[in-house]
Amino acid sequence: MKKYLFLLVCSALLFSCNDEEGPAVCGVENPVEDLVWLKEAVEFSQSNGLAGFAYLIQGTYKGKTVFIMENCCPFCLILSVVQDCRGVVIPDASVNDVANKKVIWKPANSGCNFT
Repeated sequence: MKKYLFLLVCSALLFSCNDEEGPAVCGVENPVEDLVWLKEAVEFSQSNGLAGFAYLIQGTYKGKTVFIMENCCPFCLILSVVQDCRGVVIPDASVNDVANKKVIWKPANSGCNFT
């Protein structure tokens, strides 16, 4: 009886483990570093004169992961676009249509207030 109980406990532990810690977003662990187009957009944002005002949002649109490069520049008029995992602009998507928004990148010297 003890052998069966031991086997039952071991089986329960074995099947309750979840080794699926794979890629979480767009097939990569860190989209800011691992998606080439997104990394280039971040690098460009850091290199221009408005670097302290740019930030990157990740969210969902129609169940898919999307990204929006935003800014909090007080004197700029820049239109934000919604892009999919490949960097393709989703023409019918508005920033307001994106759910579950979270900032995934901002510069160390950010002038934006995220309260």
